[in-house]
Amino acid sequence: MFEHYSDEPVYNVKAVVRQTGVSADTLRAWERRYGVPSPPRTESGYRLYSERDVAIVRWLKAKTEGGMNIAQAVRLLQSLSAQAPDGPPLAEEVSPTSYDRLCEAFIAAATAFDEARADRILNEAFALLSIEDVCLNLIQPILVRLGERWHAGEINISVEHFATSLLRRRLSALMTVMPPASRAGRIVSACAPGEYHELGLLIISLFLRRRGYEVIYLGQNIGLVRLREMLEKVQPDLILLSASQLIAAANLRDLIEVIQPYAAQHSVRIVFGGRIFDNVPALRQHMPAVYVGEDAWSAAEHIAHLLSEPPVPSLDPPQGEPAANGHAQLASLSPQVIAIAARILQRHADQHPRLIEACEYMFRCVEAACRFGLPEALAELSNWAWDALPPDGIASEVLQEVAEALDQAAESALPPALYVSIQPYLQAMQRACAVP
Repeated sequence: MFEHYSDEPVYNVKAVVRQTGVSADTLRAWERRYGVPSPPRTESGYRLYSERDVAIVRWLKAKTEGGMNIAQAVRLLQSLSAQAPDGPPLAEEVSPTSYDRLCEAFIAAATAFDEARADRILNEAFALLSIEDVCLNLIQPILVRLGERWHAGEINISVEHFATSLLRRRLSALMTVMPPASRAGRIVSACAPGEYHELGLLIISLFLRRRGYEVIYLGQNIGLVRLREMLEKVQPDLILLSASQLIAAANLRDLIEVIQPYAAQHSVRIVFGGRIFDNVPALRQHMPAVYVGEDAWSAAEHIAHLLSEPPVPSLDPPQGEPAANGHAQLASLSPQVIAIAARILQRHADQHPRLIEACEYMFRCVEAACRFGLPEALAELSNWAWDALPPDGIASEVLQEVAEALDQAAESALPPALYVSIQPYLQAMQRACAVP
């Protein structure tokens, strides 16, 4: 299981404590009672641990946090390590094939709404792998595949809600059993206003707690008033914010700009991440904060590095975005655009209420992209369509008709100069909706 880690002794006990969150006394007790880990000593008698030792310590810690006592965890480790060389290789337990098997098995259980089977699959994963491995190599791929299959029409939105609810419950339970903070640095983590996809942020918050930081997790759809009140109370060292969809990204920028004076006054770092910024890298430069990376592990590493450095002044808000100049006028005229688009779509009488919902959401996406001056943010359906459709869904062909109706309605309702300025955004949306 740990053969791919180096066994060269390089870390002293202080470094291992810092990397794993396991105290020096506990390390010595494990070595004395169970012989694990068993680091060599220098001529002066100091223990030196290898990357393999560190990985074993993390694994043992994960097992004890998952409910095993240390004796049971060591016996499981010894049992796995005792497999015969000609038997199934331990590496198979963490191979891409095994992750793929667990991922597909979990999605199949979720599709059947079989909670017990889904829980057993997660139990199997956490019994064999560290929390970090399960989050990065199993949970994150599950989320990606659920989104892909929803967009392809292979599963409905209720399956996605059921699966994410199970994963959220498990991750939240792990958050609650983390030991008290052992490092300096208080972190507040929250999703942008209007953002309900929280699992990525929850995973980063869990990783940071496992590193010993105090994390105050606020979760979905944080309100500005609520956030400002709690910042005054808790006085964090860093604020971590997340958005996965285009509208939430625009809301996030507004939120950051409002809390910047507080952050500057108190030397608080503001950082951000989320799927929309991974998919559309150009969005990052429009955010007056620090982007922390494309995956949960990179984000946790980046945040730990920032907290180890002296604070720096907050970034200035982006200046001079010409595409955003007409945003207020566009927002004020959006009800007229929606009303005209709704009349155009009346031929779909059986789906009309849902189509109006889709119109409203899709035009808000256009407004958000205009505020960033980035038509390319609408070029991929996955960047904005997750929340565009009502729960019952509408056919892809009809979604394309909605985009075309919005274009016609905008041309009719908007002043010519404003329509010309947003036409690239409407065209990008239509191309994204185009049925192959």
